Amino acid sequence: MRALVLVIALAMGVVAEGQGYWGVGDLFALGGPREVALGGFLSAFPHFPEVLHANPAILGFADAISLGSSYSRLFGILDFYSIEAAGAGWGLGVYSLGSGPLTEDLAYTVYGVVLAVGLPLGEYLGIGAMWKGFFQSEPGEAFGWALDPALVIRAGGVMVGMVLEDPVSVPVEYDGHREPWPGGVRGGVAVFGDPGEITLTAVANVHYGFTSRLDYAGGLEIRTDRWCLRLGYGSLGFSFGASIGSGGYKVHWGIRVHPRLPVTLTVGASWEPGR
Repeated sequence: MRALVLVIALAMGVVAEGQGYWGVGDLFALGGPREVALGGFLSAFPHFPEVLHANPAILGFADAISLGSSYSRLFGILDFYSIEAAGAGWGLGVYSLGSGPLTEDLAYTVYGVVLAVGLPLGEYLGIGAMWKGFFQSEPGEAFGWALDPALVIRAGGVMVGMVLEDPVSVPVEYDGHREPWPGGVRGGVAVFGDPGEITLTAVANVHYGFTSRLDYAGGLEIRTDRWCLRLGYGSLGFSFGASIGSGGYKVHWGIRVHPRLPVTLTVGASWEPGR
């Protein structure tokens, strides 16, 4: 994804390499407002349908269909859109990341598709996998795909998850250049508490990219039936956000303040029956 680095460098005078934002696989790690507000890199996550790309093994414990969509503004120049659906054992996500025309000859547009499955192995253990398809349309056509296996363990008020990134993949090819998927591993834990009328969720996650560095994030969520507040912090900076709604319908927003890059703004909506 050298084209994305060029777009950012030309438009802002900075290069985002090493900041957790560029590379073939990062389209699928950008996340929506709930993920951004909790710090990112999530592999143990309590919300649907986002679990389909956060950790598909959790899909095995879904008991209803959920829908979600989001929009994010990145670096002040990139627009990210997502539409996702998930149900018992399955998930589907469609993603778009683009800059629009920066000059007469320079623009950046890519699309992604995730097909995910999850299977419960008893009450406490789940396994899953997601197929990620990457399509670049500007500044040249390209395609590649990767497969990520995943695992989740649930016991009482604790969830532990792990995702192995890109162990099976086909490199993205464009203009005679082959860009391999970076590969990596994500792991995390979520701890749930229910003191009275609110629900508390604390998350801690790490991500090690085989071609980059170790990243980390942690966050806290305070939720009631009608509203939710979130705070997060990690190697991508400080983040916060909130949700409001009634029944299974919610709207969300999140903000990430990166130490060296412009603020990330993200908004979205979801429908989760029974939540």
